Amino acid sequence: MLDGFEHAAGAHCGSTSLTDVATYRRWGLSEPMCFGIGAGLGFSFIESEDGPTKQFVGRTPWLETAFHEHLGVTVEQGSGQSFEAAWDDVTAHLDAGRPVLLFVDIFYLPYYDSDVHFSPHVVVAVDYNEGSVTLADSEHDDLQRLSRPNLRQAMGSEHGFFGELTNDWLVAMDDPTRSVTDAARDGLRTTARAMLEPDSLTWAGDATNGLDGLRAFARSLPDWPDLPDAEWCTRFAYQNVEKRGTGGSAFRGLFAPFVAEVAPELEAVDDAVVTEARGIDDDWGAVAQHLKRAGLADDAEESQRAYDAASEALLAVGDREEELYERLLDRL
Repeated sequence: MLDGFEHAAGAHCGSTSLTDVATYRRWGLSEPMCFGIGAGLGFSFIESEDGPTKQFVGRTPWLETAFHEHLGVTVEQGSGQSFEAAWDDVTAHLDAGRPVLLFVDIFYLPYYDSDVHFSPHVVVAVDYNEGSVTLADSEHDDLQRLSRPNLRQAMGSEHGFFGELTNDWLVAMDDPTRSVTDAARDGLRTTARAMLEPDSLTWAGDATNGLDGLRAFARSLPDWPDLPDAEWCTRFAYQNVEKRGTGGSAFRGLFAPFVAEVAPELEAVDDAVVTEARGIDDDWGAVAQHLKRAGLADDAEESQRAYDAASEALLAVGDREEELYERLLDRL
Protein backbone atom coordinates (compact mmCIF):
# COMPACT_ATOMS: atom_id res chain seq x y z
CA MET A 1 0.00 0.00 0.00
CA LEU A 2 1.21 3.50 -0.81
CA ASP A 3 2.16 5.17 2.44
CA GLY A 4 -0.21 8.02 3.28
CA PHE A 5 -2.58 7.52 0.35
CA GLU A 6 -6.03 8.98 1.04
CA HIS A 7 -9.21 8.49 -0.94
CA ALA A 8 -12.83 9.56 -0.85
CA ALA A 9 -15.66 9.11 -3.33
CA GLY A 10 -16.05 12.00 -5.75
CA ALA A 11 -18.13 13.42 -8.56
CA HIS A 12 -16.37 11.95 -11.62
CA CYS A 13 -13.97 9.05 -12.04
CA GLY A 14 -11.26 10.97 -13.92
CA SER A 15 -11.23 14.10 -11.78
CA THR A 16 -11.55 12.10 -8.56
CA SER A 17 -8.55 9.99 -9.58
CA LEU A 18 -6.56 13.12 -10.39
CA THR A 19 -7.56 14.60 -7.03
CA ASP A 20 -6.38 11.43 -5.29
CA VAL A 21 -2.99 11.72 -6.99
CA ALA A 22 -2.78 15.47 -6.29
CA THR A 23 -3.63 14.89 -2.62
CA TYR A 24 -1.07 12.11 -2.30
CA ARG A 25 1.59 14.34 -3.85
CA ARG A 26 0.45 17.36 -1.78
CA TRP A 27 -0.42 19.60 -4.71
CA GLY A 28 -3.49 20.98 -2.91
CA LEU A 29 -6.07 20.85 -5.72
CA SER A 30 -9.83 20.42 -5.45
CA GLU A 31 -11.74 18.09 -7.75
CA PRO A 32 -13.33 20.92 -9.80
CA MET A 33 -9.87 22.49 -10.19
CA CYS A 34 -8.42 19.18 -11.43
CA PHE A 35 -11.31 18.85 -13.88
CA GLY A 36 -10.90 22.38 -15.18
CA ILE A 37 -7.11 22.31 -15.47
CA GLY A 38 -7.50 19.15 -17.54
CA ALA A 39 -10.05 20.84 -19.85
CA GLY A 40 -12.45 18.05 -19.03
CA LEU A 41 -15.63 19.73 -20.26
CA GLY A 42 -16.67 18.63 -23.74
CA PHE A 43 -19.37 16.96 -25.78
CA SER A 44 -19.32 13.98 -28.14
CA PHE A 45 -22.45 12.68 -29.86
CA ILE A 46 -22.07 9.04 -30.81
CA GLU A 47 -24.22 6.98 -33.17
CA SER A 48 -23.49 3.30 -32.86
CA GLU A 49 -24.71 -0.09 -34.00
CA ASP A 50 -24.28 -1.26 -30.42
CA GLY A 51 -26.84 -0.19 -27.85
CA PRO A 52 -27.67 2.45 -27.08
CA THR A 53 -27.64 3.44 -30.75
CA LYS A 54 -27.58 7.16 -29.89
CA GLN A 55 -25.56 8.36 -26.93
CA PHE A 56 -23.27 11.13 -25.80
CA VAL A 57 -20.52 11.88 -23.32
CA GLY A 58 -20.04 15.32 -21.78
CA ARG A 59 -16.28 15.18 -21.15
CA THR A 60 -13.19 15.14 -23.33
CA PRO A 61 -10.84 12.20 -23.91
CA TRP A 62 -7.78 14.22 -22.86
CA LEU A 63 -8.74 15.21 -19.29
CA GLU A 64 -6.11 13.09 -17.58
CA THR A 65 -3.24 13.85 -19.97
CA ALA A 66 -4.01 17.58 -20.33
CA PHE A 67 -4.14 17.95 -16.55
CA HIS A 68 -0.51 16.91 -16.26
CA GLU A 69 0.55 18.78 -19.41
CA HIS A 70 -0.96 22.07 -18.25
CA LEU A 71 0.73 21.76 -14.85
CA GLY A 72 4.07 20.89 -16.44
CA VAL A 73 4.17 17.43 -14.83
CA THR A 74 6.20 14.72 -16.55
CA VAL A 75 4.26 11.50 -17.08
CA GLU A 76 4.90 7.96 -18.16
CA GLN A 77 2.07 6.13 -19.84
CA GLY A 78 1.32 2.93 -21.61
CA SER A 79 -1.10 2.15 -24.42
CA GLY A 80 -1.25 -0.80 -26.77
CA GLN A 81 0.96 -3.03 -24.63
CA SER A 82 0.17 -6.61 -23.83
CA PHE A 83 -1.56 -6.96 -20.49
CA GLU A 84 1.52 -8.68 -19.05
CA ALA A 85 3.78 -5.77 -20.07
CA ALA A 86 1.30 -3.25 -18.66
CA TRP A 87 1.05 -5.21 -15.40
CA ASP A 88 4.84 -5.23 -15.05
CA ASP A 89 5.06 -1.46 -15.62
CA VAL A 90 2.16 -0.62 -13.31
CA THR A 91 3.47 -2.76 -10.47
CA ALA A 92 6.98 -1.33 -10.90
CA HIS A 93 5.57 2.17 -10.40
CA LEU A 94 3.64 1.02 -7.34
CA ASP A 95 6.83 -0.47 -5.93
CA ALA A 96 8.44 2.94 -6.46
CA GLY A 97 5.65 4.65 -4.49
CA ARG A 98 3.71 6.12 -7.41
CA PRO A 99 -0.09 5.78 -7.75
CA VAL A 100 -1.11 4.76 -11.27
CA LEU A 101 -4.22 5.76 -13.24
CA LEU A 102 -5.86 2.81 -15.01
CA PHE A 103 -8.52 3.04 -17.71
CA VAL A 104 -11.10 0.27 -17.43
CA ASP A 105 -14.60 -0.92 -18.32
CA ILE A 106 -17.07 -1.04 -15.41
CA PHE A 107 -18.67 -4.15 -16.91
CA TYR A 108 -15.67 -6.20 -15.74
CA LEU A 109 -15.55 -4.77 -12.20
CA PRO A 110 -17.53 -7.24 -10.05
CA TYR A 111 -18.07 -4.72 -7.27
CA TYR A 112 -20.32 -2.76 -9.68
CA ASP A 113 -22.42 -5.76 -10.72
CA SER A 114 -23.13 -3.94 -13.99
CA ASP A 115 -24.67 -5.49 -17.10
CA VAL A 116 -23.66 -2.44 -19.18
CA HIS A 117 -20.30 -1.69 -20.78
CA PHE A 118 -19.14 1.76 -19.65
CA SER A 119 -15.63 2.96 -20.38
CA PRO A 120 -13.20 4.50 -20.03
CA HIS A 121 -13.73 4.47 -16.28
CA VAL A 122 -10.67 5.80 -14.47
CA VAL A 123 -9.38 4.29 -11.23
CA VAL A 124 -6.16 4.57 -9.24
CA ALA A 125 -4.03 1.50 -8.53
CA VAL A 126 -2.53 1.80 -5.05
CA ASP A 127 -1.43 -1.74 -4.13
CA TYR A 128 -1.15 -5.23 -5.57
CA ASN A 129 -0.16 -8.82 -5.02
CA GLU A 130 0.43 -11.53 -7.60
CA GLY A 131 -3.27 -12.25 -7.99
CA SER A 132 -4.99 -8.88 -7.60
CA VAL A 133 -4.79 -5.10 -7.51
CA THR A 134 -6.22 -2.61 -5.00
CA LEU A 135 -8.08 0.32 -6.55
CA ALA A 136 -9.37 3.72 -5.48
CA ASP A 137 -12.67 4.21 -7.32
CA SER A 138 -14.67 7.45 -7.44
CA GLU A 139 -17.95 5.71 -6.63
CA HIS A 140 -16.70 4.14 -3.39
CA ASP A 141 -15.16 5.55 -0.23
CA ASP A 142 -13.45 2.23 0.51
CA LEU A 143 -10.65 0.79 -1.58
CA GLN A 144 -11.66 -2.08 -3.86
CA ARG A 145 -9.83 -5.32 -4.56
CA LEU A 146 -9.93 -6.60 -8.17
CA SER A 147 -8.58 -9.93 -9.37
CA ARG A 148 -5.85 -9.95 -12.00
CA PRO A 149 -8.07 -11.81 -14.53
CA ASN A 150 -10.83 -9.22 -14.08
CA LEU A 151 -8.29 -6.42 -14.52
CA ARG A 152 -7.10 -8.02 -17.75
CA GLN A 153 -10.65 -7.94 -19.11
CA ALA A 154 -11.37 -4.45 -17.82
CA MET A 155 -8.24 -2.90 -19.36
CA GLY A 156 -8.74 -4.65 -22.70
CA SER A 157 -12.43 -4.00 -23.31
CA GLU A 158 -13.56 -3.51 -26.89
CA HIS A 159 -16.24 -1.07 -25.72
CA GLY A 160 -15.71 2.61 -25.00
CA PHE A 161 -16.93 6.12 -25.72
CA PHE A 162 -13.55 6.96 -27.25
CA GLY A 163 -12.78 3.58 -28.79
CA GLU A 164 -11.60 0.27 -27.39
CA LEU A 165 -9.29 0.09 -24.40
CA THR A 166 -5.72 -1.07 -24.99
CA ASN A 167 -4.21 -1.64 -21.54
CA ASP A 168 -3.91 2.08 -20.91
CA TRP A 169 -2.26 3.55 -17.81
CA LEU A 170 -0.74 6.88 -16.73
CA VAL A 171 1.54 7.93 -13.87
CA ALA A 172 2.91 11.29 -12.70
CA MET A 173 6.69 11.22 -12.36
CA ASP A 174 7.37 14.60 -10.73
CA ASP A 175 5.70 17.72 -9.38
CA PRO A 176 4.20 20.74 -11.22
CA THR A 177 6.58 23.19 -12.85
CA ARG A 178 3.82 25.67 -13.76
CA SER A 179 1.50 27.66 -11.51
CA VAL A 180 -2.07 26.60 -10.89
CA THR A 181 -3.22 29.92 -12.37
CA ASP A 182 -1.37 29.34 -15.65
CA ALA A 183 -2.60 25.75 -15.78
CA ALA A 184 -6.19 26.84 -15.17
CA ARG A 185 -5.91 29.47 -17.90
CA ASP A 186 -4.74 26.80 -20.34
CA GLY A 187 -7.58 24.54 -19.23
CA LEU A 188 -10.19 27.23 -19.91
CA ARG A 189 -8.65 28.12 -23.26
CA THR A 190 -8.58 24.48 -24.37
CA THR A 191 -12.19 23.97 -23.23
CA ALA A 192 -13.38 26.95 -25.26
CA ARG A 193 -11.46 25.83 -28.37
CA ALA A 194 -12.72 22.26 -28.05
CA MET A 195 -16.34 23.35 -27.94
CA LEU A 196 -16.13 26.09 -30.57
CA GLU A 197 -13.54 24.60 -32.92
CA PRO A 198 -13.60 20.83 -32.33
CA ASP A 199 -11.69 20.08 -35.54
CA SER A 200 -8.71 22.07 -34.21
CA LEU A 201 -8.04 19.35 -31.61
CA THR A 202 -7.56 15.60 -31.78
CA TRP A 203 -10.50 13.69 -30.32
CA ALA A 204 -10.83 9.92 -30.01
CA GLY A 205 -13.38 7.52 -31.40
CA ASP A 206 -16.03 8.17 -34.06
CA ALA A 207 -18.27 11.02 -32.92
CA THR A 208 -19.53 14.53 -33.67
CA ASN A 209 -17.78 16.74 -31.15
CA GLY A 210 -18.05 20.10 -29.42
CA LEU A 211 -21.06 22.34 -29.96
CA ASP A 212 -21.55 20.68 -33.35
CA GLY A 213 -22.15 17.42 -31.50
CA LEU A 214 -24.38 19.04 -28.89
CA ARG A 215 -26.61 20.53 -31.57
CA ALA A 216 -26.68 17.32 -33.61
CA PHE A 217 -27.79 15.46 -30.48
CA ALA A 218 -30.45 18.09 -29.75
CA ARG A 219 -31.84 18.02 -33.30
CA SER A 220 -32.06 14.22 -33.24
CA LEU A 221 -34.24 14.08 -30.13
CA PRO A 222 -37.68 14.65 -31.75
CA ASP A 223 -37.12 11.48 -33.84
CA TRP A 224 -36.15 9.27 -30.90
CA PRO A 225 -39.62 7.72 -30.44
CA ASP A 226 -38.98 5.87 -33.73
CA LEU A 227 -35.71 4.32 -32.55
CA PRO A 228 -35.80 0.56 -31.94
CA ASP A 229 -34.06 1.14 -28.59
CA ALA A 230 -35.70 4.47 -27.75
CA GLU A 231 -36.27 3.58 -24.09
CA TRP A 232 -32.65 2.56 -23.58
CA CYS A 233 -31.27 5.60 -25.45
CA THR A 234 -33.42 7.94 -23.37
CA ARG A 235 -32.59 6.36 -20.04
CA PHE A 236 -28.88 6.34 -20.88
CA ALA A 237 -29.01 9.99 -22.01
CA TYR A 238 -30.67 11.06 -18.77
CA GLN A 239 -28.10 9.10 -16.77
CA ASN A 240 -25.26 10.70 -18.71
CA VAL A 241 -26.56 14.12 -17.73
CA GLU A 242 -27.31 13.60 -14.06
CA LYS A 243 -25.77 10.30 -13.00
CA ARG A 244 -22.96 7.98 -14.12
CA GLY A 245 -20.25 10.07 -12.48
CA THR A 246 -20.80 13.31 -14.36
CA GLY A 247 -20.92 15.65 -11.38
CA GLY A 248 -24.41 16.62 -12.58
CA SER A 249 -25.57 18.57 -15.64
CA ALA A 250 -23.37 16.64 -18.09
CA PHE A 251 -20.20 17.73 -16.26
CA ARG A 252 -21.30 21.37 -16.16
CA GLY A 253 -21.80 20.71 -12.45
CA LEU A 254 -18.01 20.37 -12.19
CA PHE A 255 -17.16 23.15 -14.62
CA ALA A 256 -19.18 25.86 -12.83
CA PRO A 257 -17.40 25.48 -9.46
CA PHE A 258 -14.05 25.37 -11.27
CA VAL A 259 -14.88 28.71 -12.91
CA ALA A 260 -15.89 30.16 -9.55
CA GLU A 261 -12.74 28.88 -7.85
CA VAL A 262 -10.39 30.29 -10.47
CA ALA A 263 -12.18 33.64 -10.81
CA PRO A 264 -10.09 35.49 -8.17
CA GLU A 265 -6.90 34.55 -10.05
CA LEU A 266 -7.95 35.25 -13.64
CA GLU A 267 -9.09 38.66 -14.83
CA ALA A 268 -10.89 37.04 -17.76
CA VAL A 269 -13.25 35.27 -15.36
CA ASP A 270 -15.44 37.98 -13.87
CA ASP A 271 -18.70 37.72 -11.94
CA ALA A 272 -20.72 37.63 -15.15
CA VAL A 273 -18.77 34.57 -16.39
CA VAL A 274 -19.29 32.80 -13.07
CA THR A 275 -23.01 33.57 -13.12
CA GLU A 276 -23.32 32.34 -16.70
CA ALA A 277 -21.52 29.06 -15.95
CA ARG A 278 -23.86 28.46 -13.04
CA GLY A 279 -26.88 29.29 -15.20
CA ILE A 280 -25.78 26.78 -17.84
CA ASP A 281 -25.42 24.19 -15.09
CA ASP A 282 -29.05 24.86 -14.09
CA ASP A 283 -30.25 24.72 -17.70
CA TRP A 284 -28.73 21.27 -18.17
CA GLY A 285 -30.69 20.14 -15.14
CA ALA A 286 -33.88 21.18 -16.94
CA VAL A 287 -32.81 19.20 -20.03
CA ALA A 288 -32.37 16.14 -17.83
CA GLN A 289 -35.90 16.47 -16.49
CA HIS A 290 -37.34 16.63 -20.01
CA LEU A 291 -35.44 13.44 -20.89
CA LYS A 292 -36.64 11.75 -17.74
CA ARG A 293 -40.24 12.70 -18.52
CA ALA A 294 -39.86 11.43 -22.10
CA GLY A 295 -38.63 8.09 -20.85
CA LEU A 296 -41.31 7.65 -18.18
CA ALA A 297 -44.36 8.87 -20.10
CA ASP A 298 -47.03 6.26 -20.73
CA ASP A 299 -48.73 8.33 -23.39
CA ALA A 300 -47.01 8.63 -26.80
CA GLU A 301 -48.09 12.25 -27.27
CA GLU A 302 -46.79 13.23 -23.84
CA SER A 303 -43.51 11.49 -24.58
CA GLN A 304 -43.18 13.31 -27.92
CA ARG A 305 -43.79 16.65 -26.23
CA ALA A 306 -41.03 15.87 -23.75
CA TYR A 307 -38.57 14.95 -26.52
CA ASP A 308 -39.45 18.16 -28.35
CA ALA A 309 -38.98 20.18 -25.15
CA ALA A 310 -35.63 18.53 -24.48
CA SER A 311 -34.51 19.38 -28.02
CA GLU A 312 -35.60 23.00 -27.74
CA ALA A 313 -34.01 23.42 -24.30
CA LEU A 314 -30.75 21.85 -25.40
CA LEU A 315 -30.47 24.04 -28.50
CA ALA A 316 -30.91 27.06 -26.22
CA VAL A 317 -28.21 25.71 -23.92
CA GLY A 318 -25.93 25.34 -26.93
CA ASP A 319 -26.41 29.01 -27.83
CA ARG A 320 -25.73 30.03 -24.25
CA GLU A 321 -22.58 27.90 -24.09
CA GLU A 322 -21.35 29.31 -27.40
CA GLU A 323 -21.58 32.86 -26.09
CA LEU A 324 -19.69 31.90 -22.92
CA TYR A 325 -16.86 30.12 -24.75
CA GLU A 326 -16.50 32.97 -27.25
CA ARG A 327 -16.24 35.43 -24.38
CA LEU A 328 -13.60 33.32 -22.63
CA LEU A 329 -11.57 32.71 -25.78
CA ASP A 330 -11.59 36.41 -26.58
CA ARG A 331 -10.32 37.31 -23.09
CA LEU A 332 -7.76 34.59 -22.43
